[in-house]
Amino acid sequence: MQLLLLTKVPLYEESFERQLKQLGNEVYCSSNMITTLKRSSLDKTFLAQFEGIIFSETLYDVEAYEVVKHLPQGNIKLFRRATGSNAEEAAASPFDAWIPMNADLERLREILLIAELSSLATKDAAHVQQVTVKQKLSELNLKLKQKEIVYYLIQAGDRTVPREEISREIWEKAPTKSVLASLSKVVSKVNEKLANEFGDEAIQTVWGQGYRLNKKFFDYLENDLAEEHKAMVR
Repeated sequence: MQLLLLTKVPLYEESFERQLKQLGNEVYCSSNMITTLKRSSLDKTFLAQFEGIIFSETLYDVEAYEVVKHLPQGNIKLFRRATGSNAEEAAASPFDAWIPMNADLERLREILLIAELSSLATKDAAHVQQVTVKQKLSELNLKLKQKEIVYYLIQAGDRTVPREEISREIWEKAPTKSVLASLSKVVSKVNEKLANEFGDEAIQTVWGQGYRLNKKFFDYLENDLAEEHKAMVR
């Protein structure tokens, strides 16, 4: 998700921001935007890029609620980070979810995922599948770069993707020898981690052409998407 983190003290949020990024989210942390939003002087198209807004515990409740009043109506999910909340308070609040201060990575992942899945009714089928695929990837215990490469190859389908293309897209750098060596290491790690699930090569090397995903990987995703669809129907 692309997240806006509103806080009075950006430096205080470094650890929490790191957690969010570890889960593959893009995070924009700001203190200045609190005042701007309360004045309704922010270009609303700027907010359109975010899928969620997190209100730090450094904001008093009255401040958080004041900002919420000035937000445009839409599909942005609202999160409140706090030491705790009772069920009655949570139900009466404008927030889609509360993030406990002591939430570990798994709990944080669960909260964000549930909030994202709850908005699927307003999304198109392609987005539903995209979120479900990302959910399945999160269960494979891959690190961020490993997950990014696998997801990029999923989007490529049965196309063999040149190593130079992956390097530019994932590292956002020219495909130097160093970057290509890093890519090779990440691919090896992915294959090592997923050997039990997909055999020796989850990511197959097509010599002289690049990489593509093993067909077993797509079978795995399709089976789970089918099961997900059945569960939603039930």
